Amino acid sequence: MSSRKSRVNPGYMEKLYSFYCPFYDWVFGKLLGPGRRKAFNYLSRRPDQRVLEIGVGPGSTLEFYPPRTDFVGIDISAAMIEEARKKAANLNSGSRFHLQVMDATNLEFPDNHFDVVMAAFVITTVQDPHKVCREILRVVKPGGQIIAVNHTRSQNGSLWGRVEDVMAPLFVRIGFTTDLDVIKAMNEAGISVQEAVRCNLLNTGRIIMGTKP
Repeated sequence: MSSRKSRVNPGYMEKLYSFYCPFYDWVFGKLLGPGRRKAFNYLSRRPDQRVLEIGVGPGSTLEFYPPRTDFVGIDISAAMIEEARKKAANLNSGSRFHLQVMDATNLEFPDNHFDVVMAAFVITTVQDPHKVCREILRVVKPGGQIIAVNHTRSQNGSLWGRVEDVMAPLFVRIGFTTDLDVIKAMNEAGISVQEAVRCNLLNTGRIIMGTKP
């Protein structure tokens, strides 16, 4: 199983996304919001299901969860979690919102704990994406939903894939890497990837749907 670490520095990412926090929705919300919202078309709508969102950010997605969701959201940035808590306090959907600072590579939850795990624009922002994928697999129940929204590297041999490799060091400074094949990383971790749907500007993102066998 591959365990290649990316060039991402966790401390740098924590500081960077805390810096982004006050204007995250204004900038990244416009660019990445369409994919996040489209992902909810594929989310199970059963009431009282236990959902984990990794990389909840400032709570941009909280309003889209079905009523009576038992929701846990984590983020590496304390500033992001504080903003998410403010949003959660203004929602009256009957859902339970638990928000906390946590590292996605070391999830503090038991095995087989969640019905759904959502991870939007996270896997390309961490130093060890394979470990994050293994943690996602560990905490979701067998047969549970795994929904990742992310850019994923183009196929080997393609011109665009070579461009993504060259541009990766630049984009890491912005907050993510472009040279990671997210679908491959998820499969290598043991996640059964079932479908990937294009989304976002110029269809450069993917909504990647999988499950725990």
